[in-house]
Amino acid sequence: MEAWRNSLSASDVVTAIDGFPISRAGHFMLNSFFSKCLSGAASRSIAAIAVSFAVMLALGAPAHAQRQRTPPPEPSTTPWVSPNAIQELQGAIALYQRIVGAGGLPALPNRITLRPGDSDENVATLRRHLELTGDLKRGGNSYLFDGALEAGVKRYQLRNGLDPTGVVYGITQRSMNVPADTRLRQLQLNLSRMQELLPKLSAPRYVLMNSASFELQALSGGRVELTSRTIAGKRGTPTPNVSATLQALNIYPYWHVPGSIAKAALIPMVRKDPSYLYKEHIRVFSSFGGEEIDPSLVNWWGPEAERYVFRQDPGPHNALGILRFDMPNKHIVYMHDTPMKNLFDYFERANSAGCVRVQRYVDLADWLLAGQDGWTRPALEDALAAGRAKTIKLARPVPVHFIYLTAWAENGVVQFRNDLYNRDGSAFDSGEDVASRSFPTSVAP
Repeated sequence: MEAWRNSLSASDVVTAIDGFPISRAGHFMLNSFFSKCLSGAASRSIAAIAVSFAVMLALGAPAHAQRQRTPPPEPSTTPWVSPNAIQELQGAIALYQRIVGAGGLPALPNRITLRPGDSDENVATLRRHLELTGDLKRGGNSYLFDGALEAGVKRYQLRNGLDPTGVVYGITQRSMNVPADTRLRQLQLNLSRMQELLPKLSAPRYVLMNSASFELQALSGGRVELTSRTIAGKRGTPTPNVSATLQALNIYPYWHVPGSIAKAALIPMVRKDPSYLYKEHIRVFSSFGGEEIDPSLVNWWGPEAERYVFRQDPGPHNALGILRFDMPNKHIVYMHDTPMKNLFDYFERANSAGCVRVQRYVDLADWLLAGQDGWTRPALEDALAAGRAKTIKLARPVPVHFIYLTAWAENGVVQFRNDLYNRDGSAFDSGEDVASRSFPTSVAP
């Protein structure tokens, strides 16, 4: 054992723990540690200590390098669009006008990482930035990344829709380097959006879904009675701004695969995996209302494959989940349940083909029904558990608006969100590239 330890190099130590569940941060930390400790004429006993530390991490012993994912906060119960919201946003505009007039916000160097314990001039720059934006009170050691500064970074990250790691790098650093005058224009643009939308919100009950924050609010009498996380369209398949009317609930719906999704995603999946249709309970038809076709008889590599239509059977596996909210509109988008519920645990939730997946879909359905025709919450849950298709028409249809607010203010706190669909006229993009994430392959709306 001693001979094995004495023969170790830094690369050997890191390779020895590959395959164990160590985070990237932990892996990087170990690489750095070993390179520094073993590059010179360091004692071989350091290698033994390093091996023990590596094994401790690999076997799941407590370590700060293995950070647990922080779930996104619950959506705000303060209405996004109201006379008071407009007044608050005007106050935020005045704040950023003062910041711009005073010379703007200090910028950090690109590709920098700042974390608790660091001490240099970049920490001082970070501190000045957060003091100007109101995320940190003045005072303290300007050059030390202390606990107060970490709390200020987390506060900044939360109000920008980012994972509150307390560490400045990547998305957080790029977000902080957005010039103050760009933020000012963003606030002014969203004020115009609010002012345009407010007159449309005259109904006693309505639903707002903000694609930029991936959240939903259901309001009655101007008060938010229900909120939910949502999943909106990807960058390449954005959720459109829509004003429609929620007219019915479809329990255990079929999913008729749109031709665009069939061509771009479904048919390529079948070419890779001939059993895909069977596994996903998707049937092939000659045309809408036409005869069913045996998939094994189709030449999926020929042009005729694109002429067929596809329908997914109802059930928990269905891309729409077990409930669809019917809201006819020219864009053919709607809200629905989803079998991929793990995606609600991410801060940026741009994963759909344009439709909107609702986390609290049962609560929303119950709110829409409002007890009509004896549809209590238990009755609704029984219908969902029965596994049979059913359509419930709403006696009182409810307006729904898919909106796009990338900036607002509530209780004096300015909120910014990533301009995911580049509708703010800015080339800046602070968000995570969700297209690069590894998710289970699924064709879904």
